[in-house]
Amino acid sequence: MEKIKYSEILRSSLKLKKEVSSQKPYNLRILSNVTCNMLGDVIAYGLYGQGVNAKVSLGNYDNILQDSFSAEDQQAVIVHYDLYGILGKKDVYCEDLAADQIRDIEETLTGELGMIIRNLSKVPCVIFDSFSSAAWAVNPLRRNLVRELAGRLNEFLEQNRTSNMTVADIDWVIRSTGYESSFDFKLYNLTKTLYTIDFNLEYSRMIFPLLLKVTGHGKKAVIFDCDNTLWKGILGEDGFDGIDMSFHSKAGSFYHQVQQMAVWLSKHGLLIGLCSKNNPEDVQQVVDTHPDMALKNENIVVSEVNWNDKASNLKQIASELNIGLDSLVFVDDSPFEINLVREQLPQITCLQVPEAVENYPREFARLLNTYFFIGSGKADLEKTLQYKQQAQRNKSMREFTDMDSYLKSLNIKIDLNIDQAPETERVAQLTQKTNQFNLCTNRYTESQIEDILKSGDRHFISATVSDKFGDSGLTGVVIVSRDGQDARIDDFLMSCRIMGRNIERVIMDSVVVLLRDMGCQTIRSRYIPTQKNKPVSDFYGQCGFCLQEENGGIKDYTLQIDKYIPSGISYMETTVNN
Repeated sequence: MEKIKYSEILRSSLKLKKEVSSQKPYNLRILSNVTCNMLGDVIAYGLYGQGVNAKVSLGNYDNILQDSFSAEDQQAVIVHYDLYGILGKKDVYCEDLAADQIRDIEETLTGELGMIIRNLSKVPCVIFDSFSSAAWAVNPLRRNLVRELAGRLNEFLEQNRTSNMTVADIDWVIRSTGYESSFDFKLYNLTKTLYTIDFNLEYSRMIFPLLLKVTGHGKKAVIFDCDNTLWKGILGEDGFDGIDMSFHSKAGSFYHQVQQMAVWLSKHGLLIGLCSKNNPEDVQQVVDTHPDMALKNENIVVSEVNWNDKASNLKQIASELNIGLDSLVFVDDSPFEINLVREQLPQITCLQVPEAVENYPREFARLLNTYFFIGSGKADLEKTLQYKQQAQRNKSMREFTDMDSYLKSLNIKIDLNIDQAPETERVAQLTQKTNQFNLCTNRYTESQIEDILKSGDRHFISATVSDKFGDSGLTGVVIVSRDGQDARIDDFLMSCRIMGRNIERVIMDSVVVLLRDMGCQTIRSRYIPTQKNKPVSDFYGQCGFCLQEENGGIKDYTLQIDKYIPSGISYMETTVNN
């Protein structure tokens, strides 16, 4: 998050808040034993700017445990215990506390932490701030009680970490901000506000990727220019042997480091692409054969190397990947190109390669830390391959004169698993990232998915899809609830990777049959509009559901099962596993 005065944040937030007021609210609460009004305003400002209608509230001052009992309605909770506030209440210097006093403090805190973790187990996203001794001026060269206490408390948090819980490293924020710039002890004495605006901005930058991910606003792709971006020099002028990206050269090493980071990103679910004004054969030769090129074909999902303007090429890239422009980050050395993209496609986040190239890797890493929450699941590691397969599908589609013939040629297979334990991490990720084909846009954590599987009145249907080009993996989720002969579709969502193949209609056929066989006669459903799911605004109507009411764009539908007309699509092989 950029450096900005607190007064400017408050002023800008008024405008930004109005712009997102029509969006579904995202409720976040901060529980702390120091005053955090400034932090709440900074977080809300950052989320407003990304299109999130953030409703940030503060718990009562120094009332963390009690407030945790009433936070189940929140979608995110931040918990901040500050040792400066805890030990500052003692009548002796922190390092002069007796062993039994330290033990009592630790036992009290671990007991409270355990209860808070249990109380917040149903909250989708919980961020526990780590304990820090940095506010105390203790000698770093000798053993000290505060640092050791902080270490043991942090170890307790790690050992008791749940699937909905993230531990945020406060010491990292202090190091990044600088000690003198992190604390305001005068303000603390007046209002119990310990941290400065600079600290709160840096803290928000640290947790921002996680909040973007769980609200469905995370970035998905990094698109690079080539000349003076992936390597030093201009390929068309300096030639194959004249460009420099050698790990062993003074200038080239910085470009090589960025390429190394891009390779790592491609292995963890981020999409890497090229957008360059160049001869495509020349760039491909560099990718294929240059000995210093770290970024290879297996890491690159999409490439628009031609002489078209870059704004048009970026539109084409977003279309090929079937993701929104706001999911892209564009990296280029040219201020002209960067300004062109910012003016014509303001949804895209841009990074200009700094003139002091030695700062390039750090600036790139800083951008990644701001916008990308890096996953580690199996689905993340397979994503590059799956998007490459999607590119093959798009290429194959251009060879057919009509869509039905193309879809029949794919040999699509759908496996539907009913109430079977899926990859909960992948399902949670799908609910958090899917925006276009998402009828209600509810976001779930792994623990919430596990609770649905355990419940007796809700049914979980997951879909894995494959075709002749490869396996797309778990790409569809339907959650239904039953009450006697009535059923309700609570969620229906699919990855954008499989949109446009009529797969959703075949899944709906199976859902209706499943509920009919369970004795249901009526199915209710709802569409809740967002900025991104307009393409499916009439999905239920297209499936034969009758619109009962529309209010503020929200549509409520009903289907009499005995009147449902199946899609009649026969070119897909569907297997249902109960």
